[in-house]
Amino acid sequence: MEGIRLKKWVWTIIAVVVIAVAGGYAYANHRMTQQTYTAAMTAAKNAVQDKNYSVAEAAFQEALRHKSNDATAQRYLTQTQDFASAESAMGDSDFDSAKSDYTKVKTTADGYSILTQRATKALKQLKTIQLKEDMYQQIYDQAMTEYNGQSYTQSNATLDRIFKDSDAKQSYYTDIYNQAVDLRSANNKAIKGGGDGTPADDSSSSTSATTTSSSSDTTTSDSSTSSTVAGLTDSESAAAKNYKGSNEYTVPKSRTQLNGKTITAAQITAARKTLKAAGIQPGSFSDQDIRDGLIAAQKAGTSFKTYAEKNYK
Repeated sequence: MEGIRLKKWVWTIIAVVVIAVAGGYAYANHRMTQQTYTAAMTAAKNAVQDKNYSVAEAAFQEALRHKSNDATAQRYLTQTQDFASAESAMGDSDFDSAKSDYTKVKTTADGYSILTQRATKALKQLKTIQLKEDMYQQIYDQAMTEYNGQSYTQSNATLDRIFKDSDAKQSYYTDIYNQAVDLRSANNKAIKGGGDGTPADDSSSSTSATTTSSSSDTTTSDSSTSSTVAGLTDSESAAAKNYKGSNEYTVPKSRTQLNGKTITAAQITAARKTLKAAGIQPGSFSDQDIRDGLIAAQKAGTSFKTYAEKNYK
């Protein structure tokens, strides 16, 4: 009987020791986990302070590996990822995406205060940038309308409002600035061609050099859809007659001119660049389609860009 009591006592001691050891290990493990988590969170916050968001993201993820359900680490991680995404969108001048991501950071409940403050400041800056971009776009559209009306000198004067603004060279406005540069080049080329801003008539020399021995060489194919154009060879006249689409040889003269002046190749090239900038594939349109669009835009009293966005998409 005494032996049985002794055995029970021994087993009780053993159980107490095991529990104590296990408890001590659990405590030590918990303490180590907490220390590792705290170190990771501290490293992440320091990285945010230094604006090193990729390092911050990795550190917040490390913290979550030690506390997978920690709401604070997850919230700060999401904020950091959204802020980094917004910064990247700003670099690409994708202002709509940037605004969306900055807003997510700003409106995060109980978010990391530094990120919240930076997002708030960035949204104010973004508003200013967008207002300025809209202003540059309006200036460019006005200059393009003047170009389409063959007022090349005036178009350049309008574009100067962009070029004289030092902010226009900032990376945010690269696309619209480059479009303005291209349009100025087209204006200068047209001015050089005509001297006074009127484009040179490239067809005049070929027309004057062509003999008019027989009017039958340039007979119109269909008075309702085409017109006689001097200077065509027999084969060119036949090709124009058989052509089923639209070009300058198969449409009335009125569909090849703006303000009584022939639409130039430079104008067509500039219009195609405008389509591309607006996200419209310029290769889908023939030169005559472009001419028709330029004429329609002028009649509507709007820029070619605005007309194309409304009618070509």
